[in-house]
Amino acid sequence: MSHGMWLAVGMCRMSNEGALRFVSGVIVAVSLLGCGGPELERQDAEATGRMDQAIVGGVEARPGSHPWIVSLQQYNNHFCGGSLIRVGNKEESDIVVTAAHCVYDGTSGLTVVAGAHDFNRPSSSQQVVAARKTAYHPAYDPDTMANDVAVVVLDKPIKFTSMVQPVCLPEDSFSVSGAPCGKSSVVMRPNLIAQSPLAETSLNPVGLSSVGADVPDGTMMVTAGWGHTREGEYDTSSILMQVWVPAVNAETLKTAYKKAGMTIDPSVMLGAGYMSGGKDSCQGDSGGPLVAQAGGGYVLYGITSFGVGCARAGLPGVYARVSEFRSWINTQVIINSRSRY
Repeated sequence: MSHGMWLAVGMCRMSNEGALRFVSGVIVAVSLLGCGGPELERQDAEATGRMDQAIVGGVEARPGSHPWIVSLQQYNNHFCGGSLIRVGNKEESDIVVTAAHCVYDGTSGLTVVAGAHDFNRPSSSQQVVAARKTAYHPAYDPDTMANDVAVVVLDKPIKFTSMVQPVCLPEDSFSVSGAPCGKSSVVMRPNLIAQSPLAETSLNPVGLSSVGADVPDGTMMVTAGWGHTREGEYDTSSILMQVWVPAVNAETLKTAYKKAGMTIDPSVMLGAGYMSGGKDSCQGDSGGPLVAQAGGGYVLYGITSFGVGCARAGLPGVYARVSEFRSWINTQVIINSRSRY
């Protein structure tokens, strides 16, 4: 896939006649004590009342329910998401994990906004910090979207608060050097309408029993962002939206994208979504988190990467498989973080 397929920074979804879309996202799941946070309202529960739908087929997130998510902005305009990670024992971090395609073409004027919910109504919980540098994976391939992971190194650390917390990474022992990650004190909303299970596998509505490198097929995960609320839209959402989607079997994902003329590498890519369509991340969600609950907490399993269109039947979203990049991320923290000690 050529970079010319994209009309805007941070978008990797084909939105016209099979156009590919860039949508970075992150998956997180935490199961051990001290990691993760909200006791989730399961996505397959029936929701009452009416909420505005966005991401695609999602709902407005509760403020503070995704405290690790950040907005990547250029000249005050949101273009991608990212996830704050813990780098040491201090209650602060200067490292954000995002998608390589978000920073591949340069980051002039890049700032990171943490603690945000509605861009049109800034709150005192928001922290805005300039980026000092970025680094994307050396094996990132913009044609195949393999290894679509990057870090943003901040000019100064973002302080942890009740509205701003780091997410856990796969295989964390619920903490880094004994310090917690993945905490959230606000319960996440369920999807508006329960969706029928995947034809290929049953859904797993209960959180994972432990934090591991992978999630079983059908595990429910949540992705969030300020991206488009439907395919073909121009404007992104000013309000943080979320949607629950199940993990997709690797062979099912490969077959689906082979029909679309694309090659999937399950070793570095993870699929999530309903084969019936209707719920998905979209343009502007790129780089954001896809998380799963494990034992009461949240771990970053995927980074929103790309897809064909948004929420199309038979074409679930594709996310960078974070477990494959733990070593590279750790190296970037060691090299670049000023908040480690």
